[in-house]
Amino acid sequence: MKLAIVGAGPRGLLILERLIAWQQNHYPLTSVDITLYDPFPIGGRVWVTDQPHELIMNTASQQITLFYDNSVETNGPLAPGPSLAEWAQRYAVDYIQTIDVPHAQSFIDEAKHLGPNDYASRPLYGIYIQWVYEELLRRKSANVSVDFVQTPVDSIERHGDKYTVTTNAGSSVVDFAVMALGNIENTPTRDQLNLMEYAQANHRLYMQPGFPGEGDLSGLTKDDTVVLRGLGLSFFDFMARLTQGRGGTFTENDDQTLTYHATGKEPKIVAGSRRGMPYRAKGRNQKGPGEEWQPHFLTDSQIKRFKASGHITGQDFWTLLQHEVEYIYYTLLIEADYPDVPLDQFQLDFLADPDNSLAQYPIKQEDRLDWSYLANPAGDDVTDFTAFFVDYLKTDAVEAEKGSKTGPLTSALEVLRDMRDPIRQIVENELLADDQYLDFFLRWFNPLNDFLSIGPPAIRIQQLQALVKAGIVTLLPPGMTVTGDHGFFDTSSTTQPDQVYHGTALIEARVPAVNAPTARNPLLQQLLTDKYASLYELQLQTEKRFQSGAIAVDRQTNQLLDPSGHMQRGLYLWGVPTEGVHWLTTASPRPYVNDVSLKTADTMVENMWQEFGDRV
Repeated sequence: MKLAIVGAGPRGLLILERLIAWQQNHYPLTSVDITLYDPFPIGGRVWVTDQPHELIMNTASQQITLFYDNSVETNGPLAPGPSLAEWAQRYAVDYIQTIDVPHAQSFIDEAKHLGPNDYASRPLYGIYIQWVYEELLRRKSANVSVDFVQTPVDSIERHGDKYTVTTNAGSSVVDFAVMALGNIENTPTRDQLNLMEYAQANHRLYMQPGFPGEGDLSGLTKDDTVVLRGLGLSFFDFMARLTQGRGGTFTENDDQTLTYHATGKEPKIVAGSRRGMPYRAKGRNQKGPGEEWQPHFLTDSQIKRFKASGHITGQDFWTLLQHEVEYIYYTLLIEADYPDVPLDQFQLDFLADPDNSLAQYPIKQEDRLDWSYLANPAGDDVTDFTAFFVDYLKTDAVEAEKGSKTGPLTSALEVLRDMRDPIRQIVENELLADDQYLDFFLRWFNPLNDFLSIGPPAIRIQQLQALVKAGIVTLLPPGMTVTGDHGFFDTSSTTQPDQVYHGTALIEARVPAVNAPTARNPLLQQLLTDKYASLYELQLQTEKRFQSGAIAVDRQTNQLLDPSGHMQRGLYLWGVPTEGVHWLTTASPRPYVNDVSLKTADTMVENMWQEFGDRV
């Protein structure tokens, strides 16, 4: 059996791991030839080991793995291995000493001190991925060959029941081709082209959506004002590059806030977004491996009832998810602040009638969970936004430090992360009507969920607060606007339009959108042009069809679907380009939670072996 894996990031290695494990345990007499393709080294573009060391992950090190444990419900063999945290303590130092990596000693020092609840640097995770690759080569059978070709794939074409994979180095014929792809840059929009032309004409820097570890910022000086458009995870990366990356440091104060010590090399930073709020801090992790809040409303039995009826409304889904969050919030709030309230009785009453039970208990109004505030902390009454942001960021960091099992609000928002599986089941089983999936889920719920639950470690919020206080960073009120005027990138907000900042550089602080038609990827464009692939569409009630930017795949096997909806046997695509068909495709594999990425890779490889058996 011959296979091509396009993409050498975490997904590509999961496919490789499954192929090796299945062959070794179920098909030991079958020879397997695997070629792994990527223009970047093992680990892929996001996890290159020469990116700035100040860029960190937003998942605790003990919650990241590329190996299969006994929690994974799979037909394939289990093949355990260390999580990122375990690897750092057991294997990292010896391994780093054997490889050629820039600043090796800094990675050795990091690994030695990386605790299970610490956040690794991105390049250290890249080194872990490289170690995993070498470990897989050690594990494979003698009749399995693995080659890594560091070049992009230009095309994949069918010839009979096989595929020809073509690169600039030549071509090869395979039985199966798997594309394990991440974010892909897009051709510029009209607005972005206008900004690029404006920047060039005025000798300014403009960076379109891309990868925050990349891009030359060395030309920016203390005399520049850098406009960062976007307050998600990429914003914090650029913030770090322009401060810590310039040698700036932070020290802790007695009140557990930070003070920033500038080097004089930092530009001024003005940042904003439509919402106007940076993503909420991720709570200090108190959970052990595999520990999650369990559902009480979006239970397996409830999901089965939704499947039987064939649908759920967006509002019903959101109400149940709110109840999940509220149940944990009030449970921990009562434990901490209301000793006279009988917790067991409250829990029973809330489970029986979550809409009305709260009124029976003496919980102060200011302690009630306020969803309007969570979604829009700035509200409509703030006038001094700088003071508001300093207080808000301090409160956010304090709440995050209360922990993911003891802090009422932090633990409650952690529920959104722990409910990913039931949420994903609603998406995968298409239980929302297409109109609701588009308007409610993709356009309304997804941004709110990202804002509340996939934010940076609390240290980033503390650093941001310190940078605002130091005058390095200015956060705009909600409703950010940017225009080119008189050689500058003028930015303000619809909330306070008279306060205008004159930027000398504009950086789109967000990763590229999922939009296959404009993706700068010759392989995707060839697959679409030659009709091996098609775009995922929604049938709206207006009788119009909404064409998303996602690539259509079979939800169970991830095989490509052509424009007629026919499954392309032997041709698979898994990853970010399918976002919309699948949900939250950027999440890292997590140990001991029956992780969806681990299950997906196993299902795909099992399907390949079955197809191969059918052919022979």
